[in-house]
Amino acid sequence: MRKIIVFVFLFSVSVCLIRLASAEIFYSYGPGNVKKVALTFDDGPGSATEKVLDILKEKNVKSTFFLLGVRVKSSPRMARAIASAGHEIANHTYGHVNFYSYKGKDKAAKMERELLEGKNIIKKITNTEPLLVRFPYGYLKSDAIKTAEKYGFYVINWTFGCDWEKMTAEEMHDRYRKAVKNGAIFLMHDLDKNSKVLLFLGDFIDELKKLNYKIVTVSELLSL
Repeated sequence: MRKIIVFVFLFSVSVCLIRLASAEIFYSYGPGNVKKVALTFDDGPGSATEKVLDILKEKNVKSTFFLLGVRVKSSPRMARAIASAGHEIANHTYGHVNFYSYKGKDKAAKMERELLEGKNIIKKITNTEPLLVRFPYGYLKSDAIKTAEKYGFYVINWTFGCDWEKMTAEEMHDRYRKAVKNGAIFLMHDLDKNSKVLLFLGDFIDELKKLNYKIVTVSELLSL
């Protein structure tokens, strides 16, 4: 009986230590005691990126762009434009593999390649080495944390994002408004198929400012 109790205790301690280690590199929201939020854009650079940049410039806001290596390679000018505008450059891997459904025996090696190929092409094109990663579809199993930690990345998911396919721009805008809170990390996209965000992004930024929220990059929000 004593052995069982000791085993359960040690197992519980191990689980807690793993969670603590993960917490140091994984975030889906920032501090709740300050009025700061972060806007993040996934999957670009895409056909809507230039318009997103125009809105952010008009509103004098810096955001975090989680770039796909394959799209950085095909749209280097726009990738450099994001960096030149002073926005934070982050890694969304190379080819947007869904590791929730990926069943190959080479999954661990595939994940490393996706992470590093994304980082390398982003660094080559933008002259910026990304320190943040968001795995496609928010993949967050232990192998993702382990891989990111191995290469010195912070894993960033989000506090709120909503389905652009099933909702109108008005419905999306309303959902984002209702999700505003201290430390929120908002997920958005900058591809043409996600361009509904362009219809309310400027107004949403104005609303955040009226509520006295400071809009910052993810690294600033988390003090990384």
